[in-house]
Amino acid sequence: MIVGCPCALILAAPTAIVATIGRAARAGILVKGGGFLEEISRANVVLFDKTGTLTEGKPRIDAIVTVDGVTRDDILAKAASVEQHSTHPLARAVLKAAHYARVTIQHAEEVFTEIGLGVRAQVGGRLVEVGSAYLGGGSMQVPITLRSHFEAFKDTGATPLVIYEERKPLAVMSVADHVREMALLTVSNLKSLGIERIGILSGDHEKSVKRVADTVGIKDTWSCLKPQDKLNVITDLQDKDHTVIFVGDGINDAPALTVANVGIAMGAAGTHVALETADIALMKDDISKIPFLISLSRRMVKTIKWNIAFGMTFNVIAVVASAAGMLTPIMGAVVHNVGSVLVVLSSASLAFTSE
Repeated sequence: MIVGCPCALILAAPTAIVATIGRAARAGILVKGGGFLEEISRANVVLFDKTGTLTEGKPRIDAIVTVDGVTRDDILAKAASVEQHSTHPLARAVLKAAHYARVTIQHAEEVFTEIGLGVRAQVGGRLVEVGSAYLGGGSMQVPITLRSHFEAFKDTGATPLVIYEERKPLAVMSVADHVREMALLTVSNLKSLGIERIGILSGDHEKSVKRVADTVGIKDTWSCLKPQDKLNVITDLQDKDHTVIFVGDGINDAPALTVANVGIAMGAAGTHVALETADIALMKDDISKIPFLISLSRRMVKTIKWNIAFGMTFNVIAVVASAAGMLTPIMGAVVHNVGSVLVVLSSASLAFTSE
């Protein structure tokens, strides 16, 4: 009875999961449950958002082109008034430029975010919109005087923002962002782990997405996506029996973070919505931790399987030895505890996994 108690089996999984979550926490990775670690160990597709995830999320305004009669400061003031409460990285770029230009930011009313497209609000009694050309029906609706600049900005890989007043385009801004220093290494490490597909899901235009993809070594890209489109891409992959990890940081990423097998949010740079909906958070915004987490999760699963196999074998041998009269009750109690301790030590080794 003593040696047959399955304590080692009972401890096989929980101890490994706790040790793994603890090791991940020391690496700046917040895991919200052990089940997500098991999912990560099976993942064969990793998809990234672009802005704020593969890029630094610190975009800057490189150029502003306006229609006749409108100044650069006028545009910055209007755009900043609309974007002043937004947490999107592009909004932060607008506000930073407005701050340096020392323009007056007005109070905005009836602020509404068109997910994946931009923001609109009433500023000084007039409707002002900032965002994609699709806010106004597409780039062909942009005046010819601005359209050439719009296309030129896209060709450089920058994100063009169009500023409208009362539905009329007034200016185009060129907003550029730098690729994260560790992005290339992260993608390379994911490939070395045997991840079958690595891709980018982005609401930005194709050339901007392609530029980042080429820089970090990613082949699969999806551009001009709305939040629902990102969700559809993920579910399509899941329908083909892929286990999908999605990494994002913004409000636009919340549906994708929710539907992915494992959603990973950028903790420091991410929005509250992204952090709430994600299963895992990178508290230091270091995407190079993702390959480490996958490797750690795979090791956890192997450890659990070893613990179970060892516990079962150890118990069977102990029961047979006891039935043959080779173990006294005291020896049986000692042997039983030894088996449990060995399983705990096996799991504890996960806490010392090197990155």
